[in-house]
Amino acid sequence: MLLQVSAKKLNKRSGFPPSLADKNNIVGVALQGFKFEGEETEDPANPAIGKWYRDKAGIYYWAGGVIRLPGRVISNFKNLPINLPTGFSFGVDVSHHNDAPDWDAFKKAGCEFVYIKTSEGVGTPDMQAATHARNAKLQNFRIGYYHFCRPDTRNGGSVRSDATAEANEVISRIATLTSPDLPLVLDLEDQQTWDSPLGKTDYLLWVNTFIETINAHLTKGVMLYSRKEYLDRKLPPNHNLGKYKLWMSYYPSSPDATKVPVPNGWNDWSVWQYTEHGVVGNNPKVDLNILKDNTLFL
Repeated sequence: MLLQVSAKKLNKRSGFPPSLADKNNIVGVALQGFKFEGEETEDPANPAIGKWYRDKAGIYYWAGGVIRLPGRVISNFKNLPINLPTGFSFGVDVSHHNDAPDWDAFKKAGCEFVYIKTSEGVGTPDMQAATHARNAKLQNFRIGYYHFCRPDTRNGGSVRSDATAEANEVISRIATLTSPDLPLVLDLEDQQTWDSPLGKTDYLLWVNTFIETINAHLTKGVMLYSRKEYLDRKLPPNHNLGKYKLWMSYYPSSPDATKVPVPNGWNDWSVWQYTEHGVVGNNPKVDLNILKDNTLFL
C-alpha cells in the first residue's frame, strides 16, 4: 500500500525497537510528506509498541506517524498530529477574518471540508459567508456552517426567547446560502471581553432550546464546538448534551489524535480543531481540523 509520513519527522528503523524511546536501530529520518510503499506489521513478542509499516527495503516506520494513500495527499502544512484515525478527513474553518482564502492551496493540501461562520448572536451576520460558501463549493469541498452563540436573555427577556431568537437568526441566514453538507455547529465559547452570564441550569436550557428550534427546521442536525474546560465549567454535571456530536478545540504543542480530552458527558470527539495557527500554502494562519466521524457527511 502507498503510505505518507504525517509526523513532522519519523525515524527509520532496521527492525522493531524494544520501545519508541530506544534509538539503537535508527538508520535514518523521514520528513513529513515522504511517501513510500509498505505493508502493515507488528512485533508479536512486543505488542505494546503498536503497529508498524515495513517498506520493500526492510525499513520499519511507526504507524502512528503515517497515513495511508491514495486518495489523500496531505501536504503544504506543518505539524500534522500523530496517531491520525483511519479514514480521517482534513479540513479548515473560515470567517470574515479570512478575507481571501487561497482555496486552491487548501485543495492541494488535501482539505476535504470547510466550516463557514454564518452569524454571531442576533443581528451580526458574517458578511463573507455567502462568498466563502460559493468559492468552497467551486472547489468541491463539503461545507458546513457555524454560529457563534451568545447565551443570555437579551432577546425577549428570557432564556428561551433569547435562544429561540438566535436559532431563528441562523435558520434565516442559512436559507439564503448554499445548502450545507454537514450539521450546523453551535460555537460555545467565551471571548476576552465577553462570557455568557447564565448559570449552569439556564445555560443548559438555552442550548437545548436552541437545538430544539434548529432541529424543527434544519435536517442536518447540530454539532457542538467548544473546549473541555469551558463546557465543564458552564454545564451541570448531569446535562443531556452527550448525545450530540462534538467538535473539540484543543491546541497542544505536540498534537496526538489519541490524547484529545473531552468534556464531562461525552466519550469521544467527532472533529478536532488542533491548531489556530495552521500554515497552508500562502494563506495567513488558519484553523485546521481533523474529522474522524464520517457519519457527519451522511
